[in-house]
Amino acid sequence: MVTIDPNTFNTDPFPLLHRLREEAPVHQIEVLDGLGRPRWLITRYEDALKALNDLRFSNELFAGMGPDGGAGEAEPSLVAQAVKKAEAVQGRAMANLDPPDHTRLRKLVVRSFSAKRMEALRPQVQEVTDALLDTVAGQDEFDLLETLAYPLSIRMVCTLLGVPADGVDVFRGAAAVLAGFMDDDDWARETLRSLEGFDVYVRQLVADKRDDPRDDMLSDLIHSTEEGGRLTEEELVAMAGLMIFAGHETTVQLITNAVLALHQNPRQMAALRADHGLLSAMTDEVMRYDGPINPGINRVAQEDIEIGGVTIPKGGSVVIATAAANRDPRAFTDPDRFDITRSPGTVHLGFGHGIHYCLGARLAKIEAECAIGTLLRRYPRIALATEPENLRWRPGFLRMAEEFRIRVDALSPPADVPADSPHRAGENAHV
Repeated sequence: MVTIDPNTFNTDPFPLLHRLREEAPVHQIEVLDGLGRPRWLITRYEDALKALNDLRFSNELFAGMGPDGGAGEAEPSLVAQAVKKAEAVQGRAMANLDPPDHTRLRKLVVRSFSAKRMEALRPQVQEVTDALLDTVAGQDEFDLLETLAYPLSIRMVCTLLGVPADGVDVFRGAAAVLAGFMDDDDWARETLRSLEGFDVYVRQLVADKRDDPRDDMLSDLIHSTEEGGRLTEEELVAMAGLMIFAGHETTVQLITNAVLALHQNPRQMAALRADHGLLSAMTDEVMRYDGPINPGINRVAQEDIEIGGVTIPKGGSVVIATAAANRDPRAFTDPDRFDITRSPGTVHLGFGHGIHYCLGARLAKIEAECAIGTLLRRYPRIALATEPENLRWRPGFLRMAEEFRIRVDALSPPADVPADSPHRAGENAHV
């Protein structure tokens, strides 16, 4: 059994994922996540695609488990309590449910995420992006996370849901603990405190909007119906929890991972500077090459399931390793090369696949396109303020940097470098 320690894995997960993928399509692993749960890791693209489309792999990860999360403790530890609280906050969100409950909820919320509605937000995303970068005008160096990525993403989530200004910090605090994991009591106490406050705040917000609906997504969800159904209060809280986990933290890291990949591949940066029409393709390539969810998406086998020549037993906890599948040479040509001009072909799994494909994918792309496009317009020279190998990564199933400082006084890339030349990470780390 392979052991994955979230405190060290995120520093550079790809060598281990590459080795596991080439050794065998399915491995049993132990993730040191505070609950000591063994899992099955599905690593190859074809198998991952099958698993994402196979409804026998359930999204209801903790159905039937006791208050200790299955760890077998008579009195669950603080860490186990915190993990369970994090699960409970999002427990009735559609991303954690199977049909028919998932089908009912998706019908109720899908209109709120229509492409037209998301695209209509682009001017507001651009306005917020400009305002945030105005705050560091004239500075040679700043933290991209705190200056732009975090505030842009959380403001757009709160704008969508109709959260007033006094609630932004509540949502930001909940987002921080939902995205991270640390196997210690201090983290557990902060998680319990933040999520209790979030739960109380959202329930009051729901009550307010039930009496006084506004033009926002939460009001729409409170009053929407589909075949006579409505979202319960628990489902509304879970939807807010899902938005800050799946719609906030992942977008934050999409933005920083994009800058990291472009920093390490200056010819790709040059191509993007020359043609901002490549911004959409760039975000998709980042999701394939180094997406925020790493190693992948959790499921539970509802029966014995054979995949990749291995039988995963009923009740087995599964990780569909999209990070490994997205670099599978069986599916992608030269998959370890970051290439924003990559020819359309195999669809990456960074946003999932099938009935659970990310509803917020369009908004995430819009935010990343505005953020990266504006940085390129404002700053002719961008570089990381520290070497990539010195970045510190948070533990958890989102590969997130703790700090991401950039310099805007670096040397320009050579003018004679062809924009579309292939370039491997690390050949020239200055752009």
